[in-house]
Amino acid sequence: MFFKLFLATAMIAATVAIQAVFMAAGLRVFRRMDERYLSRHATMVTVIWVSYLLVPIGLDICLWALLYLALGALPSLDDALYFSTTTFTTVGYGDIVLGKDWRQVSVFEAVNGWIIFGWATALIMAIIQRVYFRGDERV
Repeated sequence: MFFKLFLATAMIAATVAIQAVFMAAGLRVFRRMDERYLSRHATMVTVIWVSYLLVPIGLDICLWALLYLALGALPSLDDALYFSTTTFTTVGYGDIVLGKDWRQVSVFEAVNGWIIFGWATALIMAIIQRVYFRGDERV
């Protein structure tokens, strides 16, 4: 039980680190961009930013899938990726489930996804506010 808790906690730490590295790098680039460019190309900047934030989310999902595969909790990479995607996004269709030995770990993945998506959403909103609004003035 403690090993599984440790493993799940380590996975959350790893995915938060991945997310933090990508977000910090993206924000560094964004901060250097000219305000006039941002306002002229607001839609394109928003689409690129949202697409960029999906990259670390995809990496997080793959990392969880590889864990399930390495543990022998799921029989194939395809099943592991599908299960990890539905769990991380908290959709949880239930057509593929983990055995009793590992199902508690998947709860941590769902919580992990909830945290990461909340964080990404907050950053998307920060970018939208900067790109589309300046103070109280609409751009």
